Amino acid sequence: MATEVAKFDLLLKGGTLLDPSQSIYDKRDVAFREGKVAAVGISIDNTSALRTIDITDRLITPGLIDIHGHFYHGGTGSAVHADRNCLSAGVTTGVDAGSSGFLNYGAMRDYVFPAHKTRLVAFIHIGAVGLAANRVLGGGLHDLRIIDVDRTADTIKDNPNGIFGVKVRMHYDAVARWNAEQAMKAAREAADKSGTRLMVHVSGTPIPLPNVLEFLGPGDISTHAFNGDHESILDTNGRIRPEVKAAADRGVIMDVGHAGIHCDVEVVRAAMDQGMPPDTISTDIHVPPAGRTVYLMNDLMSKFHAMGMSMESVVAASTVKPAAVMGLSQEIGSLRPGMCGDAAVFNLREGRFVWHDMAGNNVEGNLRFDTFLTVRNGSPVWFDGNLDEMGEC
Repeated sequence: MATEVAKFDLLLKGGTLLDPSQSIYDKRDVAFREGKVAAVGISIDNTSALRTIDITDRLITPGLIDIHGHFYHGGTGSAVHADRNCLSAGVTTGVDAGSSGFLNYGAMRDYVFPAHKTRLVAFIHIGAVGLAANRVLGGGLHDLRIIDVDRTADTIKDNPNGIFGVKVRMHYDAVARWNAEQAMKAAREAADKSGTRLMVHVSGTPIPLPNVLEFLGPGDISTHAFNGDHESILDTNGRIRPEVKAAADRGVIMDVGHAGIHCDVEVVRAAMDQGMPPDTISTDIHVPPAGRTVYLMNDLMSKFHAMGMSMESVVAASTVKPAAVMGLSQEIGSLRPGMCGDAAVFNLREGRFVWHDMAGNNVEGNLRFDTFLTVRNGSPVWFDGNLDEMGEC
């Protein structure tokens, strides 16, 4: 029973903490107070907390960070409701990857994002309205008059806590081959003028991948990096292309951006065999067209673990690494005392599990991260299959 002078608001007791930021993979209790991590210890007295949740035999990690999703719910034809698709998977921070541009970012910021408990931030598209017309036009850059570099950069500078960079889709449905390099130059210029980073959709690029990678420097993100399209990271002999290796060596982030259609299991396996696992795991969660399989973060962690990534590696690629990419390592991605009180607790379910990609490849595994509890700002928001006080928009 909690005392009247309880030190903590919430105590998660008896679990195994896996926190790559602290190099901890061991039994630990974690306590929260006033929305922050307050204490981590081998045994914290449960009478010191107003509420204690027993997580014995369960895994606790920092709240997951999905660095590529689409959360402009109601603003595009493909964006999802963040709380339903993030909190249920242990994700406490979702990064919208270009659903809006400078013309409609304000509505996403003021009306959609505040309706959710999930922390939501964004990359804005180099196109003025983002993906608003994507389902009817197939992309956003068929007419390059929709790009305004200065207004895009100014919008980013005016929203330093909400926008973390520029997104551009290098896909043959989004931009014509003869306009692709101009669109890349505009996106690069907007990122540079705003002092932020660039995220590039590289799956299905209408120009050679090496040409795209030339625009990317340290901290920029090649998302859908492990796609199986004609311009993939592998050459015709299945070896990592030298331009890809050079990009990774200079600090370009190789992000999954799974989406089913943009991640080929055989490309991932070949890259991992050659020493290039994903830097960050992300979902590209969206409302899929018929026949497309998309996965939430807990399933992707399970899938990449089944492909050979260690537990520590899949958790790092879903927590501390994306936090570093976003420049938020002092706030999220860790359960060090003083950090934001975001955590995920998983049942590690054993059995036979199969995950798919849209190229017809399967991955079989014997372990799955099943979300038991999600804590956001020190309070449970998803508990044993139930979403608590879900926002609406």
